[in-house]
Amino acid sequence: MITIRHEPTTDAHRAEVARAFDESPLMRAKTDTSGGMVDGVDCLANAEFFRVFDDGVPVAFYVLRARQGRAGIDAEITLAHGRAGVDLVDAVLPLIERQCAGCHALRIETRRAGLMKKLERAGYRKSSVILTKELQ
Repeated sequence: MITIRHEPTTDAHRAEVARAFDESPLMRAKTDTSGGMVDGVDCLANAEFFRVFDDGVPVAFYVLRARQGRAGIDAEITLAHGRAGVDLVDAVLPLIERQCAGCHALRIETRRAGLMKKLERAGYRKSSVILTKELQ
């Protein structure tokens, strides 16, 4: 059974996020949507850390932030990381959506093509595109 638990952010959480996102150049290249302007740890600012368990075993974590938008409060998954014996998009995303009940929308920014396809199948749509041209 998949369960989710909120954990107050500590230095141990910051270190875990840094290990997952910032220490490996390969992971950074795979997941960084900021063009190198933001570290994974920066995504914890003004956000809440949640741990995902599968039958009591920790398998993932995500970071959720709420922002006031024009149409109401938008929730944003600023980070998500994990591996499990289940598809985390299929098993966990509906729980996060229920967690965000009352919000106008749930926003997820990614550069991972496979994740984009899964999210589109789950009813998400592209709301913007960032284009970059290296000048030097």
